[in-house]
Amino acid sequence: MPETFVRKQRITPGKTDALRELVGELRTEAREYRDGVLDIWNDESLHTLSLFIEHGDEYDYLVWYVEADDFEQLVEVRANSTHRLHELEDAMMELMLEDPEELGSFEPLFHGVNPNRPAEFIVQ
Repeated sequence: MPETFVRKQRITPGKTDALRELVGELRTEAREYRDGVLDIWNDESLHTLSLFIEHGDEYDYLVWYVEADDFEQLVEVRANSTHRLHELEDAMMELMLEDPEELGSFEPLFHGVNPNRPAEFIVQ
């Protein structure tokens, strides 16, 4: 059963729109180089990556949802990567987040996966 991980990081005030633009670049690149992304995700054991913006009263937050078979493998492969998508992700974290190392703390309570869900790689 895959592991799930949620990460919540505060966006630097005034950078939310720029973050949207950078994530748009990531999305475009992922659509154009679908096979390359699949190769990266297979190496990382990554199944699902979803990014959200949470709008709070004082701050906006970038929230990541990640599903992978092996988080140690994901972190190791990611740390050694020189792929353009990872360079964009690094830029996003460095330029848009107050503290790129901030993780938040989430206790998983439930994760269900429909065995009949589509098995196609889709970038939305």
